[in-house]
This record gives sequence, C-alpha cells and structure tokens, in this order.
Amino acid sequence: MAHFIRETCIGCTACVKVCPTKAISGERQQLHVIAPELCIDCGACTMACPVECIENELGEILPRIRKRTDWPKPVIDPVNCTGCQFCVDICPFHCLELEGDAFQSVAVLVDSKSCVGCGLCEEVCAKDAIDVRFPSGEQVA
Repeated sequence: MAHFIRETCIGCTACVKVCPTKAISGERQQLHVIAPELCIDCGACTMACPVECIENELGEILPRIRKRTDWPKPVIDPVNCTGCQFCVDICPFHCLELEGDAFQSVAVLVDSKSCVGCGLCEEVCAKDAIDVRFPSGEQVA
C-alpha cells in the first residue's frame, strides 16, 4: 500500500525532491499525487512535508523531521558486508561507496546529507549487512 497525499497539500514540491522512486508528481502550488505502483513506503516524503499532509501506508500522518541529520541512515555491518555492490548500484542518491581492495571491500555511507533513508540499500542486501536506523539507534518501522 502506498503513501497518500491529503487535500491540504500546498504544492511546495519538498516531497518530490526527496522521493527516491520519483513516485510523486504535481504542479507547484497544486495538490500532488503519489503513484502507488512506484511508492516503496520509505517515508522520506512524510519527513520532508512542511504541512504534514502525507499519510503512511497505515493511514497515519507522521510528524515532519526538520533536520535531515535526524532522518534515518544506513548502518553497515562490516563483518557481514561482502562488498557485492548491490547497495551502491541501487542507491538513487549515490550515497554509498565501496571501500577497500579487491579482496575485501565494504560498503560505506559517504554522503549522509543526500541520503533520505529510503531503505533500498537495506532491501537489496542479501547478507543482512545493512540496517536503516534513526540517529538514536531506533530502527525504521
């Protein structure tokens, strides 16, 4: 089930800028819409929305998180990471990179300011080496 934008949307485009799958569209200063077939329920749009008008998949409106430094980020376990590069390839904002040599590479978050915590990297990791968490350590639901 996809996120949904309520009628109180002011068309500021903040949600459009952070959506990793480009699921949100609309004209400036008009009601925006989310394409359910593209939405991955990552919640980036809800964290960015200044008027808090976006419902999550449960019909809840979560509060805006003003500072991007307080948004969830991937935490990579270097013991489980095999350096396969799937997370690097799928990241829509190019926030991850492999570090190391040809024999032992590990994924690392290199651009935390661009990361929206969408969870695509966690989803594609076959080794369970990535956890997307809030800075407090709390996991994203």
